Amino acid sequence: MSEDKKEFETWKEVIIDFLNKKREFAEETYLKDVIKNINGLFKEKQFFNSTEIEDHFNPKKNKKDKSQSSIEFQREKYKKIFEFVETSFNLYLEQIKAQYYDKCKEIDGKYAPHKWITQASKNAASVSFATHVIKLTHSKIDSSSIYDQINLKRSDYVTTSSLLNKAVDGAVSGNQYAPIYQFLELELNGKKLAGEFTDSNTMVLDGLAQTNEDIKEWNSGFSKSLHGSELSTHSLAKQIYFPVTENISLEKESYHLLCNIQSSSLSHAIFTRVHDGSQKEFRKLRNKKLYSEEKITTYMQRARLSITASNHSNASQLNGKRGGKLILFPAQPPTWQSQLKPPIYKKSLFNNFYPQAMKTDIEYLRDFLLRFESIDLSIKNPQRMKWINSWVDNIIDEFLFYTSTIQNLPTGWTAKKEIKLKLEHQYLLDPYREDEQFQAKRKADNWQSVVCDDFSAWLNRLLIGRDKKFTPQKNLHSRMWSKFLEQPLREYSETIEYQSEVIV
Repeated sequence: MSEDKKEFETWKEVIIDFLNKKREFAEETYLKDVIKNINGLFKEKQFFNSTEIEDHFNPKKNKKDKSQSSIEFQREKYKKIFEFVETSFNLYLEQIKAQYYDKCKEIDGKYAPHKWITQASKNAASVSFATHVIKLTHSKIDSSSIYDQINLKRSDYVTTSSLLNKAVDGAVSGNQYAPIYQFLELELNGKKLAGEFTDSNTMVLDGLAQTNEDIKEWNSGFSKSLHGSELSTHSLAKQIYFPVTENISLEKESYHLLCNIQSSSLSHAIFTRVHDGSQKEFRKLRNKKLYSEEKITTYMQRARLSITASNHSNASQLNGKRGGKLILFPAQPPTWQSQLKPPIYKKSLFNNFYPQAMKTDIEYLRDFLLRFESIDLSIKNPQRMKWINSWVDNIIDEFLFYTSTIQNLPTGWTAKKEIKLKLEHQYLLDPYREDEQFQAKRKADNWQSVVCDDFSAWLNRLLIGRDKKFTPQKNLHSRMWSKFLEQPLREYSETIEYQSEVIV
């Protein structure tokens, strides 16, 4: 008998299948312990006198057939043991068989539908459905968990309400009540069994009841898991008393008690996304450096927080599925990394050159020039000329800073055959290139005047603007901007020459 997923038509079939699996699991667990004890006894009595016996107890060599269920495999393994025992060898076989028979009767009685449902309904109040589980803060907290049903969403925050398919967790007072949560989580045709008990008169368990009183008792018991208890906090919770009035006395009405509760639903969504099993095969291909068309998502610098010891389901059911782990992402702001590239394929270094740092100074300068129809008016006023000097000097500082960053790139990038950059600009941006012919021309040519004129033309284009309200005068504005750059660029070039000599 295989363990393929079955299709059911009624709740009775779903519940009977659930209890049968519970019964089989309990029997399987018992059989594993029995086989383990017999294995130890065989070793103690040195009864491994054949390879067949030794292989039978070796889990690596004796494996379940795909057509078998787990319980069928353990039953067969258990029965096979008695074929190995010699008649003269006493392993108290009758006692072992009797204990197994009694255990099966006990398990059958425990998971008899009527008995199990009656007991579960009495303890259903110990189970609650929640999105925020207080035990995830501290496992000893026994106060209220919260079921967040708020639908308000914000694009700038990731909250429980952001989840499209929200996984609802099960908070239990103790792990012994976990099967009740699993029972209420059963599904039929896309509906949860727990949802049936919102109707106090539901007949969903009618096929398993013996009397009408059974149905009333069961409905009343299981409905308690749907109604949260009165909200309360705990001394182990992370509490903050937030003042809401100016009353400085410690009165109850003066504060809101804020309690930080972990959203298990959100944590589970994150955990499931990070541990996406569908990408496992693609990661193997990547590790082997093999090609795949699929994209792999990697979450960098994440951490894991262990919030429970060995019994993870004691905190919550979803926490058990996560193995008691929460995924944490780094909260620090991203590091700004701009990729600096030399202008190899540009004819001029001023093409698309407009650093954000000089934007304000250019705008101020343009507004100033538009305010006065003629630059002569500004020159006649020393205070106005002082403003022009200040703004243009700031622009030049940013320009020279840019050139220094390009100069810090590995030397010789201008030697590429496909370079389109104007030669005079190459002399400025790659001054340490190890090329005697290049250096001889750089020192002989008056490349500084070309850079000054190009700077002047570039600044005029920005000052003209899209609305073209400002019209620069060649003999006035162009000459002025070029003149402004001459002295700083000359001093800058002298520094380059000095450094070149030091490097040599």
